[in-house]
Amino acid sequence: MTNIHPLIICGGNGTRLWPMSRTQSPKQFQRIGGEDSLTFFQTAVQRHSGEGFETPVIVASVGQRNTVAAQLAQLGTDAELIYEPMGRNTGPAVLAAALTLYARDPKALMLVIPADHVIEGDINTTILAMRGAASDGYIVTYGIKPRYAETGFGYITDGGPIADYPGLRKVERFVEKPPVRKARLLVESDIAYWASGISMFSAATIIEEYQRFDPGSFVAVQQALETGADDGRGLLLNPDCFRHAESLPTEQVVFEKTRRIALAPLDVSWNDVGSWSAMYSISKPDTKGNVLQGDVIAVETSNSMVRSDTRLVSVVGMSDVIIIDTPDALLVTKVGHCQNVKKVAEHLKAAKRAEAEKHRGSHNSWGDHAQLIDKNGVNLSTLTLRPGAVLEIAPTASREAIVVRGSLHVENATAQSTLVAGERGLLDPKSASRLSNRTDEPVEVALLSLAAEVSLAEAITAVPVGAARPSTRPHVRATTLKDSETPGLRHA
Repeated sequence: MTNIHPLIICGGNGTRLWPMSRTQSPKQFQRIGGEDSLTFFQTAVQRHSGEGFETPVIVASVGQRNTVAAQLAQLGTDAELIYEPMGRNTGPAVLAAALTLYARDPKALMLVIPADHVIEGDINTTILAMRGAASDGYIVTYGIKPRYAETGFGYITDGGPIADYPGLRKVERFVEKPPVRKARLLVESDIAYWASGISMFSAATIIEEYQRFDPGSFVAVQQALETGADDGRGLLLNPDCFRHAESLPTEQVVFEKTRRIALAPLDVSWNDVGSWSAMYSISKPDTKGNVLQGDVIAVETSNSMVRSDTRLVSVVGMSDVIIIDTPDALLVTKVGHCQNVKKVAEHLKAAKRAEAEKHRGSHNSWGDHAQLIDKNGVNLSTLTLRPGAVLEIAPTASREAIVVRGSLHVENATAQSTLVAGERGLLDPKSASRLSNRTDEPVEVALLSLAAEVSLAEAITAVPVGAARPSTRPHVRATTLKDSETPGLRHA
């Protein structure tokens, strides 16, 4: 039986989960639970692996390639990477992956998986059981039996069994985000399912249907692939071609029109985690109904969720509240009002506030990154490199590394040096610089950049342990930092 290629699409901004989710670091790349938990994306990758599955295909924004690479490295998982220069909804992303797989294997099967859902239960048995139908040309969409009348989900109604494929059903119709009364009627009908966003088909089938229903997008995506650029970190689709693809979901372009559509019910616990109330509901509460994540003290508090990323948060005499504390933003809301959190994110975006777009820092497999200053062309950030960590920093003018604690090895195309606490070195403006922690203790580094061409977060690439190093280079003398040489730095 043909193996399945999982296709994980990392689109969406997740504004209802602000301040954890930001435009440049959306929900799918955030931890589901406490500090040691996996992210939504990592959980999706792990869920569909092993027997019956091939290496996953990941489609994400080009601005998220460092995050994708780091989170895959934490899992020790390989993947085929395709990066979008701009978001065009799920349809073009699915088509790009289908064309890529079809070029290697015209019989390839692909399973489309949202990167930001939480699923518990045996999902793969049902998925694998539908391989024959997908190979025979069916587009299988997976439905979840609804637990309540949700107006924010799409519904699929059951049109009866399909002969020769046990468990596969006809699709009577699709209902997109119905009003409350209609949602209740659908749930009561006992033939309606929530649309899970999970679907399976052959690459050949979805290509044929796109050629039939949206030939313009087919040509745009095909050309974007053919003229894309592969830098060894993934294929970047050509933006001049890709922008001409219709920004529509696969469901609207193909599923609602094709005669090949079929429904396979799933018997699992499923949640698309579209709000903080949903995050609370999927977490395990303590005896008082509280979900406490991070350094949190709760006194006389019940039925609440409190999450802290960095500092101590204490809550006294509260009930039915959601408190989310990040280094640069604090959210306090009541359970039942969480859908309106998106209005805060929309306000911040309209005001062009950085808090809508990105976090000040990030936790990575190699260590931590925090931004202290980014104003008037000056960027001051800190890096903490774990023992054995190796980073490559893209070249830009006027960027220097200052060691705060520990010993840092720095090398570029022409020189190498070891800097210790209190020493600094200019990074090569014309070639990438490699920063290594060759000790058994963490190394803290401050990076000062003036008029950098790209953000530091985008400039950093983690180098796998054992990767080839540049040839032997002469050492350069380290410079000891003096306050007079960098005015004002000690006050940052």
